[in-house]
Amino acid sequence: MAHADEEALKRLLPLLRQLRDIKGLREMKPGIFYLKGSAFIHFHDENGALIADLKKAGGSGFDRYPVDQPPGQRKLVDDAKRRVAKLDED
Repeated sequence: MAHADEEALKRLLPLLRQLRDIKGLREMKPGIFYLKGSAFIHFHDENGALIADLKKAGGSGFDRYPVDQPPGQRKLVDDAKRRVAKLDED
């Protein structure tokens, strides 16, 4: 499954700005974020629906988030902030 291209990501610019503001995240390519050298968040375009994959809290695999609508985007940002904070504690 391919990552969302830059055209698809344009629909998520406000969300991407919020993710870019999370301390510790590095955007290696548009829409592909790393934390401590490991893939953390990336996006897919599945038949027009944008999906985010966020690294699971345990570190193995990813949780999926539909991000076409604001509630899904808020949940992604909130969960990403919690997971970054948790990893900073460890």
